[in-house]
Amino acid sequence: MDPETIHPLLKSLGEATSALSADVLASDGSVPVASWGSATEAGLRGAELTTMRDAIRELTSRVSAPDAADASAQTSIPGYGLIAHPLRTSNFVGGLCLVRAEQEPWTDNDRTILQMAARLCGSVMDSGDTAREHERRLDSLVSYVASELMSISAAEHPPTIARILEDLGRFFDVDVCYLRYNDPELRASVLVDQWPRRTEIPDPDPLGVVPWDTNDPVFRGIQNLREPYIARPGEETTNYQERVHAGSGVPEVSMAMVPLITEQTTRGVLGFVHFGDRVWRRSEVHALKAIASLLTQVDGRVIAEEQLRHRAYHDELTGLPNRRAFVDDVTAILKEDSEAQVAVLFVDMDRLKTVNDVLGHAIGDMFIKAVAKKLRESVRPDDLVARLAGDEFVVMLRGVSTSENAEHVARRLLDNLTHPLDIGGHVVSRSACIGISINGETSSTADEMLRNADVALLEAKKRGGDTVVSFNDDLHWRLLDRADLEFRLRSAIGDGEMRLHFQPEFDLRSGDLTALEALVRWEHPERGLISAGAFVSVIEEINLAADLGRWVLEEACRRLADWKAAADAKPPPVVRVNISAGELISTDFVGFVGTMLSRYGHAPKELGIEITESTVMRDLEDVLATLRGLRRLGVTIAIDDFGTGYSSLSHLKQLPVDVLKIDRSFVSGLANDSGDRAIVSAIVRLAEAFGLTTVAEGVEDPSAVAALLELGCHRAQGFLMSEPLPADEISRWLASPRDYLGSK
Repeated sequence: MDPETIHPLLKSLGEATSALSADVLASDGSVPVASWGSATEAGLRGAELTTMRDAIRELTSRVSAPDAADASAQTSIPGYGLIAHPLRTSNFVGGLCLVRAEQEPWTDNDRTILQMAARLCGSVMDSGDTAREHERRLDSLVSYVASELMSISAAEHPPTIARILEDLGRFFDVDVCYLRYNDPELRASVLVDQWPRRTEIPDPDPLGVVPWDTNDPVFRGIQNLREPYIARPGEETTNYQERVHAGSGVPEVSMAMVPLITEQTTRGVLGFVHFGDRVWRRSEVHALKAIASLLTQVDGRVIAEEQLRHRAYHDELTGLPNRRAFVDDVTAILKEDSEAQVAVLFVDMDRLKTVNDVLGHAIGDMFIKAVAKKLRESVRPDDLVARLAGDEFVVMLRGVSTSENAEHVARRLLDNLTHPLDIGGHVVSRSACIGISINGETSSTADEMLRNADVALLEAKKRGGDTVVSFNDDLHWRLLDRADLEFRLRSAIGDGEMRLHFQPEFDLRSGDLTALEALVRWEHPERGLISAGAFVSVIEEINLAADLGRWVLEEACRRLADWKAAADAKPPPVVRVNISAGELISTDFVGFVGTMLSRYGHAPKELGIEITESTVMRDLEDVLATLRGLRRLGVTIAIDDFGTGYSSLSHLKQLPVDVLKIDRSFVSGLANDSGDRAIVSAIVRLAEAFGLTTVAEGVEDPSAVAALLELGCHRAQGFLMSEPLPADEISRWLASPRDYLGSK
């Protein structure tokens, strides 16, 4: 057969009949001896491609059978139609087969063209000699294997190898075709696949894993095989013949092996076994070497692809699956069974940063790896464990349908995780928190389960270390509420929904107004007025604190200007505005305050800035720079909620502040609690020592007023005197404060 003549003929045939491929096959069902087109180019992969190949072989065998009529036959597989015509010459029996889309039926004209092409192919094939014909078929075999391996993915690799082993076995008319890989860790040759698959395999399988140090010279030589190896029945292969007999029951075989070599390393062998004796031609061995080279090349590409995939789906430090892999795996489980009994546990180790800061990141990494190992060892093999980031891990438990069962497992995990570990000579122990989400209770997708477990984890962290919390309806509604707040808050400031209320501060001795504290409220379109405590944390999380803070500061300055301009009212001596940590350390905050004072014509002493102890201590150096800038402007500074933070006397001495506002938690029980009384007394004495003014917050009982005056705290604010009031009501109150106080 002359490929230069056959291939153009097949191409013309395919184009004339709108076929996807045209193949000349022998009746023995081996690989095509000549081809045009490709099923892979039509998009077939894996099992679909195997089905196509099998259909082509079956139809070709049918039309070329000795008792078959000399006529075309057709068949179909899902999506495709096949037609074949017998092709018989003096030294070839087979057929010519076409494939095209199923929606296009074969016509009489197609059959006529196919019959003419088969006769022309037969004429060309008859003109060649048998030896030359075999060599051309070997060339076609190598080309066929190359086309099969071209561009296959890692997922397509196993079925493609299985298909090629079958094709090779049929082509060379052998009884077994196999692929073995060398395993350096096992120091053995491992059977990867073979055709045909054995129906009965001994246990243990003498052919499955064969050590290199065996007394069998054939398998012993596989480790470093460099050239093709041929073994025929005889005394020199006795051990090999005995091993094959034990594994397959065949008493005597001939064998050919070609090595798979990568950079001077033998990765395995491609082998062929014929029951009884067989002579292998030199041209056949050359073809096998070329095929082995193709297999080696695709192995290298698949290994590289698998390594890239592993890196994309696994955490580099611990080797555990990452978030992407975890979500994909859980999604696949829920897709298979939407009611699968699974629970997701979100695990967070507390204060890992301390380990990194004190012992170094190397010890911190070792600790994370140890935690990963503990988690993996603490669950069953079919449970999933993944690392998301930093000290965050997730676990998916199978067969868990209730929060109670999941919490039982979670507490056991906590016991294992919090046990002290020896890490690089250091004993490291960390507490942890776990949030739980159960499929079907409040979650139905992998993303929902992960998100809900995260919400439960945040609740667990609020409650303290070594805590387990399951996501429930209460957390669910809080999550929806928070999502609604976040969505609406992004436009609330610009849409004019924010309001300022002002709570008066009084001199307890005279009843005079000493200040107004500006408190932000949100006029929600549906929920009405919402206090700051319900949304300020969300504002900070979505990075709107600076925008809101500047609006509050300017609105407070504007209102103060209105009160100063009113002829019938006495304006407040000072308006105080609460400032967040983000605003306080921003580089232009002092300049913004100066701009507001200038724009609305206020003296600096008329504006007060309130900060919390925790805000001060978070970034002390940056905060000090801002406070000193405010002091240079002449703005008064107050520390809010004093006594609940962790400032020391040395820090307080550094801070340029004017007022200490005593937290309401110490004031509410002042008359009856000796401890609260002692704390308030100490704060007042401390303020006197530093020349500061004290203001008591949350005064709601007359007895607290008497106690405060007795202790020397003369200023206060609270519901006893006045709740926070809208700006318009403050305007009316400023016009007649005595009447208002009398009503209270």
